[in-house]
Amino acid sequence: VFWAVVRAVDHAEEEDLALSADVPRMLHHVFDADARHLLTREQVRTNVTCMQPEASGADAVAHGLKYIFDDAAHKDLPLMEGRRCEGGACCAACSRSVFPSFASPAECSLERFPELASLTFNDIEKVSTGTIIQFVRLVERVRRTIAHEYGLPLATVLPLQAYSRRYVAGTTQRGGGGGGGER
Repeated sequence: VFWAVVRAVDHAEEEDLALSADVPRMLHHVFDADARHLLTREQVRTNVTCMQPEASGADAVAHGLKYIFDDAAHKDLPLMEGRRCEGGACCAACSRSVFPSFASPAECSLERFPELASLTFNDIEKVSTGTIIQFVRLVERVRRTIAHEYGLPLATVLPLQAYSRRYVAGTTQRGGGGGGGER
């Protein structure tokens, strides 16, 4: 169904046609199936230390603006340990679930979806339809996993900003986003 969606979007663009109303329905079918399948995969539960932006006050505003306007700034955001939940109240269940097989090798293949190595919405017109839809699919999988894990209504979990960066195994990440890290 996924590749049928990609073909339908590509066809509509090539022919300068409106997108068929079937496309969103097919995407929802893919998203629903992904969520059901993910819940059958291995989960590792652990309490991971939350990280929050280190800056406060005017510095936090400046970092926040840079973060919004420069996608590469994610990796330079200084972090410190601690949670920053609404009202200062947290639960011990925060950041607790890891799915080692969240995405299969085929779903995050840089050969199939090369732009996933560094996808932002700044240059989206240069990204293939397959990569864009696969990226949205993975973001939706994260959203549905969060809703399930914390018992939240799906409509209340909204991705405010999304991007992808290639992670390099065995490296230490110092900032708040992707990037290669240090060995």
